[in-house]
Amino acid sequence: MRAWLLGILLLTAVPVQAADRVLALAPHVCEMLYAIDAGAAVAGVVDYCDFPAAVQRKPHVGNYRRINVEAALRLHPQVAVVLSRQIPGVTRLEHMGVRIVTSDPRSFEEIFHDLLMLGELTNHRRQAEALVQQQRMRLQQIRQQAADNVRVFYELWPDPLMTAGGKSFIHSLIELGGGHNVFGDIALESPHVNVEAVLRAEPELIIIPLERRRLTDRKRFWQHWLGPSVRFAAIDPDLLHRPGPRLIEGLEQLQQALLAVRSAKELK
Repeated sequence: MRAWLLGILLLTAVPVQAADRVLALAPHVCEMLYAIDAGAAVAGVVDYCDFPAAVQRKPHVGNYRRINVEAALRLHPQVAVVLSRQIPGVTRLEHMGVRIVTSDPRSFEEIFHDLLMLGELTNHRRQAEALVQQQRMRLQQIRQQAADNVRVFYELWPDPLMTAGGKSFIHSLIELGGGHNVFGDIALESPHVNVEAVLRAEPELIIIPLERRRLTDRKRFWQHWLGPSVRFAAIDPDLLHRPGPRLIEGLEQLQQALLAVRSAKELK
């Protein structure tokens, strides 16, 4: 009995071998792995994995709609980190012996959890812990600054006009930064709205993610309807739409725009 128990203890004490052939099958996963200095472990990626620049040299094995299983297997992966198990090709990878790990964080705490998980997976635990600690400090600083509930309209898409509803991650970022999402009472992730609804909401700040649109055109459009006093902030959508390590930077830019509106109001 003692020999059997000792054997079990020895087995459980042996750490799981770190993965050095990882498929990063979502853009935020690519960013997480590079942020914890595990970029060398990335064997393959999918479309829109474009940051940092080094990841653009990695082989592509599909997109968010489908994984090219044959191309993926030629890279001899040990692990595939995916957004969802429902993506076509993921089940086949698992049947071929590739370990599947999901990452679909919806909050900063979940982002921190996934960073630590990837650190364990790739034997970069210390780097992941250091990054999470740094980001927690930055998040605490954001929470300590009040923006006085500046009324915000987030133009998710211009035509058809869409915004961030109360079920969206963007909504939580606006609230966390000290703003008030004027369409936060809509229990949808990305509802369609019309110009009349935006006029009634009386936003003080319009956030324009710079994605296939020109800020000058959108400013001209909204100033025509809302007048010259409305303020604008243009933010790289990858900083706000990807739940990865750069999200804290996007939140900081968002809060700076909110604080600028508050300061302008105080000067009046």
